[in-house]
Amino acid sequence: MLVVGARGHAIEVLECLPPAATTAGLCFFDDVTPNLESHLFGRFPILRHVDQATELFRRDPAFVLGLGGSYLRQKLADKFRGLGGQLTSVVAATAQVGRFEVELEAGLNVMHNTLVSNATRLGEGTLVNAGAAIHHNVVVGRYCEVSPGARVLGGCRLADYVLVGANATILPRLTIGEGARIGAGAVVIQDVPAGATVVGVPGRIVRRAAAAGQPGPPPLTFV
Repeated sequence: MLVVGARGHAIEVLECLPPAATTAGLCFFDDVTPNLESHLFGRFPILRHVDQATELFRRDPAFVLGLGGSYLRQKLADKFRGLGGQLTSVVAATAQVGRFEVELEAGLNVMHNTLVSNATRLGEGTLVNAGAAIHHNVVVGRYCEVSPGARVLGGCRLADYVLVGANATILPRLTIGEGARIGAGAVVIQDVPAGATVVGVPGRIVRRAAAAGQPGPPPLTFV
């Protein structure tokens, strides 16, 4: 298996992998960070070139995302699928995932001590970070990021690319538009339009999208 990323969040993803994955040729990938050591923790090889990833995929096509950032996660998922990889989810053993009508798409990171309740859907590439909770009847779009300790309460709808900051709470039955950003510790009490930023208790909009309609991805410099 390949973990895309070799710092920060990738180190936490390592702890969420099943034991078998850490003893069967696990590698990490980072082709942009200078002066990395050749092995993570002196044990797991860090690949630096895409041809190395392509060669690995001939033996084991599974890869997981080991970094944050909604648009970056999608860009790298597409890149490594193009090299022959198979986008795979990581669900920590301590995650509490409902048994009824739960739909989990590919490429998720569901980290330690999280809750994903019944009648929920998590879109492709979404990250539910440590201690976060997705309550009943919640739909989360593609490549969203729910930060540590955040709460998305029953009946909410999150469009694609939404960021929910650490320890934020989204109250029940609200809709959060594409690309919206919820600040750390905010309490969201009303629907949030696409591209808006919300902060504070109660949450208030401090920035709206520059133009009407769904916002496109911002420029990316990570390759």
